[in-house]
Amino acid sequence: MPAQAAAADDAAATVAASAGTSWAETMRRKFDLETYTARLTTQLPALRTTAAARGADEAAALKAETDAQAVMDKAVATERTMYARHAGAKNAAKLAKKALVAAKKQKPASKTRVAKATAAVKKADDLVKSRAVIARTSTATLTLTRTRHAAAAKKLAAATTAHDTAVKTVAYAEKRIASWPKDRAALAAQATELSEAVVTQARVKYSTTQVYGVTVNRVVAFSFQRMIDDAAKAGVKLSGGGFRTREQQIALRKSNGCPDVWTAPSSSCRVPTAIPGRSLHEVGLAIDMTSGGSTINTRKSAAFKWMAANAGKYGFVNLPSEPWHWSITGS
Repeated sequence: MPAQAAAADDAAATVAASAGTSWAETMRRKFDLETYTARLTTQLPALRTTAAARGADEAAALKAETDAQAVMDKAVATERTMYARHAGAKNAAKLAKKALVAAKKQKPASKTRVAKATAAVKKADDLVKSRAVIARTSTATLTLTRTRHAAAAKKLAAATTAHDTAVKTVAYAEKRIASWPKDRAALAAQATELSEAVVTQARVKYSTTQVYGVTVNRVVAFSFQRMIDDAAKAGVKLSGGGFRTREQQIALRKSNGCPDVWTAPSSSCRVPTAIPGRSLHEVGLAIDMTSGGSTINTRKSAAFKWMAANAGKYGFVNLPSEPWHWSITGS
């Protein structure tokens, strides 16, 4: 075989070999995203309530910070005024002391004048002392208001962060919920696109497992189990017949009266039955669905109606001529 042809065959085999894994992973992502979106949808009212509450907390914190700022500004102004008055008292005391010195030097000496000047000095010194106390008190008050404002500002920052986080959480949830239909369609389309390659892979190599007693290809096992579980939650009991060996397919062809096991078309049998080697049952990718122990052989049944409405979510498509037959390609 030419090297280029061999390389092309190897590439095709690699694509086919990865198809089953990709299909299964795509379906798992779809289910996980569906579950996550449903949870967000349930949580959204509470998330909105939380965002509103955090908004109210932020508004209250802003008011408290604004009030604390106003008190602090007033304390700053008061301190400035008190220290200005203290400075004025100190200047007045200096002038009183100069007046006392002048009174003592004045001739003729006057005890009365000196006594008045001495009294004025004492009064001025007392005023300096009292205003110094008031000034120090204003400083202490300002320090306290600054501490309270810092605490209020810290609470406001925390409230703002909490509100912003809550708002972003709501926005994310709303965006995620809104994008779900588009994401779901994209993942479903991706799985559909892979389905033929999955069949190609299975024709070469596959493995099976059991899901509630039904033998299926491992690629579809998770999706099939999810479908059975969800149907049960909806009150519809589903089961079916999945994998068949080549021998079982030959025996079924014979029992269904096919004119020739190997060449007669499926439609020529009493019950449509694929030629051995062509049935997806032989690779575990098709299931003949049953409900309550009976084959789903009519489209009027509750089980078929549920399947028709929901099976596509799990990657299964009906063969139009057989209400019971579902596979990942519809064949």
